[in-house]
Amino acid sequence: MKKRTVYQLIVDRSGSMAGMQHQVISGYNEQLQAAQGVQSRYPDQEIVMGLRFFDHNVDNNVADYRLVNDLLPLSLHDYQVKGSTALLDAIGKSIYEIKTRFGHQITNEDTSVVMIIITDGHENASRMYTYEDIRRMVSELEATEKWSFTFMGADLDAIGASRSFGINPDNTLSFDKGDYARVTKHYFENAAESYANSKANNIKSNNFFSIFKDKDIRKK
Repeated sequence: MKKRTVYQLIVDRSGSMAGMQHQVISGYNEQLQAAQGVQSRYPDQEIVMGLRFFDHNVDNNVADYRLVNDLLPLSLHDYQVKGSTALLDAIGKSIYEIKTRFGHQITNEDTSVVMIIITDGHENASRMYTYEDIRRMVSELEATEKWSFTFMGADLDAIGASRSFGINPDNTLSFDKGDYARVTKHYFENAAESYANSKANNIKSNNFFSIFKDKDIRKK
């Protein structure tokens, strides 16, 4: 059985992201291309990806945990902004679906999960999960050393916001929303390469952004 990494991207699609459609789609497509590059360099590993957009509703995955080499780029048609921010529900639903689909492999095989949350705003619309629910789940799952939670805040204090979810401040990044495509691609590409290298050397890590020292790259 190959060592498997499940990447789950959770991307804000609320009304405050208006004008960012091209950046978001371009950023995802470049992240996908970067993941495919990592896959080619680590053929003994298996990289799958899920992509979930959310506003006040939480959609099903656009990319539904398929091998990255089987995924196609998205178009602007796939990202239509509207509504408010049900971030807790987006995280909770993603955790539930990954546990349902990969729970046995995560527990008994060399499968790990990297969840990457990208938002420009604060929670204001969830109906299913609370902050306490998410903090408890994040704490329990990270303790297994099989799950990593990363929070990227566009025009947002990511360290401050991430504490509400129980996410390690070292696993956060604050960046300028206007740099969305470049930053999300660059940080994902380098972190995914480092993560795959760690797995190849049997090193466990639940800090996906450990290679980055500066957690706030916003222009002051």
